[in-house]
Amino acid sequence: MENRHVEQRLALDRRQRPTGMLAALRLKGRRRGFRRDGEGINAYTDWAEPRTALLVIFVVVASGLDALFTLFHLIDGGATEANPVMNFALKHGVMIFLAAKVALTAFGTCFLAVHQHFPLGFKGLRILAILYAVLLTYHFAIFVVN
Repeated sequence: MENRHVEQRLALDRRQRPTGMLAALRLKGRRRGFRRDGEGINAYTDWAEPRTALLVIFVVVASGLDALFTLFHLIDGGATEANPVMNFALKHGVMIFLAAKVALTAFGTCFLAVHQHFPLGFKGLRILAILYAVLLTYHFAIFVVN
């Protein structure tokens, strides 16, 4: 019997070229994970893992809630905006403030999500989620006291 296991691919193996950061931003990608041990460190995929997607959603929603609660505290007169960038946006209107707050947070969070397989990327996303959870707890505590 002759050996029929002859390589018949004409194209180069697509895995020889890793997924780049900009390619990771595509909406229709095929690389969801890694096939071999060790490939998943400092590399990009086309899809966010479910835990990454949930953290991104939580942080962006928490950012919007933080903006709303900050506005409520400002209306009550018992607070000031400490972030100079957000204070500048607030001086240009409430809608500018809300849009800037959520957009800047979403941009930074998506940047971290693209880097989900880099040690600092996912760790940064988790730390950001924890900080927003603490901040929302702080807002709720202020509302309960008042």
